[in-house]
Amino acid sequence: MKKKYLLGLFFFVFALGAVIHYRTPFFQQEGGGWSIGYGQSVGYPAKIAVDKNSIYSIEKLKAENDSTVFLADPFFVNEKDTFYLFFEHKKNKSNADIGLLTSVDGKKYTYRGTVLTQKFHLSYPQVFKYKKDFYMIPETKQAKAVLLYKAYRFPFDWRICDTLIANVALVDPSIYLSDSLNILVATDYEKNMYLYQADSLFGKWKLHKKPIALIGTEARAGGRFFADKKGLILPVQNCAKGYGYGVSLFRFSFHDGSYSAERETPFYLMANENIAAFNAGMHHLDMQLLDATHYYYVYDGNQLASNSRKLNIRGPLKWSYLDLKNWMVKKWEYFN
Repeated sequence: MKKKYLLGLFFFVFALGAVIHYRTPFFQQEGGGWSIGYGQSVGYPAKIAVDKNSIYSIEKLKAENDSTVFLADPFFVNEKDTFYLFFEHKKNKSNADIGLLTSVDGKKYTYRGTVLTQKFHLSYPQVFKYKKDFYMIPETKQAKAVLLYKAYRFPFDWRICDTLIANVALVDPSIYLSDSLNILVATDYEKNMYLYQADSLFGKWKLHKKPIALIGTEARAGGRFFADKKGLILPVQNCAKGYGYGVSLFRFSFHDGSYSAERETPFYLMANENIAAFNAGMHHLDMQLLDATHYYYVYDGNQLASNSRKLNIRGPLKWSYLDLKNWMVKKWEYFN
């Protein structure tokens, strides 16, 4: 009886491990340097032609700054016929800074140097215009706060002007501001995406009464909110096959003081084995409507460091548990 029990337990564990490995492989490839891609389209792109768009590669930036380790998390602002592209710039030191590329046509970019450096790590520089001034909300998790910066000499001279959320360590904060809706999402280390709301940018940011929007391998923002005719879409990282593998699009719908967040387009961007710069994965998208018909977008991707794979047991087990938890929470909400 004991032998039969152990045999059954073995097959159960084996089957469970096979399912987890299928969803989130235990053997994962190691990524190397990140690069930035960009392009534009007439009308909303059902699919971005990454293979036909331009790439500002890590090799190109290394030619201008030989201490470069990677460039990632691109956000852009189009102001007075100039594209200002802000990005996370990791050099040969412990923390990353915020760098800047500029272009007069959106096709050829020039490196302009570092625009913001702090004693802590910086990334994810979401830059936006609000009432004639330019602001930035980068990832400042090491400062244990979501900090707001203002440009006093755009695109340079960025200084802290407010603390939006204090005493938290959150990654990739993404904000959306309008006359009727002001929200901000950010994620903790346990893969919980929280949603905050306020009356305005400088209002008091509080957790929504439904505080957790997403949980698990798709619970970390991968770019700016953008609006279409149906409402709001948020790019969200998909880490099922390891960090930075792909980007899915989630639809956020707000009604009667509550909201829903549902995946609308899985793997809108993902690892592309035919593009060397992006063959390990893609994890960020900033897409904006320039005029009535033209969209412009910037994104990033990661290149494989080698073809070898490393064993990772803890990650897939944890991510699968969180995905199961998220599924159970959604089922509970549906039936109640």
